[in-house]
Amino acid sequence: MRISRHLAVSGLVLSVVYLFFLIIPGYVSGQQPEPLADTARGIQLYQQGDATGAIKILKEIVKKHPDDADAWYYLGLAFNSQGLFGEARPRFERFIQFRPDSADAHAKLAYALILAYETQKAITMGQRALALGVESPEAHYAIAEANLRLNSPEKAVEEAEAALMVSPDFLPALITKSLAHLSLKHYSEAAASLEKFLASSPDNVDADAWRGQLKEMQESAAQSTTTTKPTAETTIFSGKVVTQKARVVHKPEPQYTERARMAGVEGTIVLRAVFASDGEVKHIVITRALGYGLTTRAVHAARQIKFQPAIKDDTPVSVYIQLEYNFNLY
Repeated sequence: MRISRHLAVSGLVLSVVYLFFLIIPGYVSGQQPEPLADTARGIQLYQQGDATGAIKILKEIVKKHPDDADAWYYLGLAFNSQGLFGEARPRFERFIQFRPDSADAHAKLAYALILAYETQKAITMGQRALALGVESPEAHYAIAEANLRLNSPEKAVEEAEAALMVSPDFLPALITKSLAHLSLKHYSEAAASLEKFLASSPDNVDADAWRGQLKEMQESAAQSTTTTKPTAETTIFSGKVVTQKARVVHKPEPQYTERARMAGVEGTIVLRAVFASDGEVKHIVITRALGYGLTTRAVHAARQIKFQPAIKDDTPVSVYIQLEYNFNLY
């Protein structure tokens, strides 16, 4: 009786083990399991260009099957395709927990992180993507933009060029490259990158701001090659040498664009401007940008500033001013 009962239990254990191998295809061979039928349908919708339908299906799948790696990955891709990078981010983070060697997921996560102004994390993810063997414009761009923020413009130029080598139409890299050249006072190179950007994307939401920037870069490039001395009317002073600093009377704050909010964009836009002796804000130069319409909003807000001009030797004078506009999602 004891022997029979022992054999019965052993048979039950073997049956469970056998079913385990049947339920998880590829387990023995080490291959990734085939996606579930519903997951496959979500993937198919994404591949057919129906991101909205894919998101609807895949969101339900990850609720019921939180260990379905393919569902997490394609859910991230679907959000990405709609510009919802903030929504894509946690999906790629979850996917990487299952597939830590996915170069593409690391690259796309790096892009989402740089948009969210998480600079160091973006560098880490971008470098990991490249180490895993993918030549991704997102990875190179994230590293380029991070280095620009960390005041390493030479490295920023190098990585922006690498992004453009992989994908010549990856337009954010042109902006980062231009700003990095500006930081190095390479005005002609900065202007050249902007010209390429505007030629490729004349209807970009920030195009007008960049056209203004291009004009400033071209003027700076021209001035760098001339020996003409500035007149008293054109002299622009540092705030350190004036008798009385310019006093801001009214400084409107720019608002988020819906596009930037959807993309999960955060961070700081930095402008250099002239508070002119006639009471107008002139020569606005963008030194740090965010895109998605936020750069235009910041420039527009800067133009609306009201101030009392700086004074030197009892005379109103023009001075350089740095302006910072912070955008934070709550």
